[in-house]
Amino acid sequence: MPPVIGFVGFGEAARCFAAHFAQQGAPAMPVFCDGRSNHPPYSADFRMEVAAHGAKTVDRLADLATADVIVSAVVVATALPVGLAIAAAARPGALLVDINASTPGQKRQVAAACAARGIGFVDANLMGAVSLYGAGVPLYCSGDGLDRFIALFAPLGLTIEAAGPEPGAAAAVKMLRSVVTKGMEALLVEALTAASLAGVRAEALRGICGPMDAASFSSFADMCIRTDVLHAERRAVEMEGVVEGIAELGLDPVMTRATASRLRASAALGLRGDFAGRAGYDAAAVLDAYAAASRPGGSA
Repeated sequence: MPPVIGFVGFGEAARCFAAHFAQQGAPAMPVFCDGRSNHPPYSADFRMEVAAHGAKTVDRLADLATADVIVSAVVVATALPVGLAIAAAARPGALLVDINASTPGQKRQVAAACAARGIGFVDANLMGAVSLYGAGVPLYCSGDGLDRFIALFAPLGLTIEAAGPEPGAAAAVKMLRSVVTKGMEALLVEALTAASLAGVRAEALRGICGPMDAASFSSFADMCIRTDVLHAERRAVEMEGVVEGIAELGLDPVMTRATASRLRASAALGLRGDFAGRAGYDAAAVLDAYAAASRPGGSA
């Protein structure tokens, strides 16, 4: 018999998964929302939207207590209190699947609350956009409920990668991936807005994309890390000049200023002399040295 799947929150990701589960024959899925846009008493339009995805609205979080699986899909700002509230409301033996982009520490707090009541927990992280992947979006998951989650949902077509039983482990990877993906977005927007102001947008776009298209991203990342330890100070000076250039165009160089600061921080670790004298080293050696020097009490 298919599990009863409930949702707390019904944004883009929840709607995508609910529609997919309905197509796979899942029974009507209870949905509870208590956000700014949708909350009891729900509007007729929202109730129709929920029904169109094979689900049904409920007026209280307690109404999800009969669900076998509860998916928490709310905004990050409320993910922790909502997770704790679900842990208090769900029945023992249920499974809480937290797909929110909250911190590893917050995921662990929800997992602990679940464990105290005999509820399984899955730290599930969307490693892509549902607008691109649909319900097949890769899910990087950890937690004590992971094996059960895979057994229930892999047959329904979800793409699940296991990160082990520790809650928060998968969230840490998602969080740090976001540092790069969102950071690149912000850098591109800043650089190309400045290029537009300078009247060289097409040329700048070619200059940015050409080298990136020619090499794999993993090769590019390896090169950045290996050379940062040698050239961070010189690059910081260069970027401080770029800060002035972008400001002259009338744009606040938020990301460029942060880039210069990050490069200065690398240089301040004082590791250049050590690595310049080595016959060879890899990116892992640089990162290990950076991590050791960055720990409290650490030194280069």
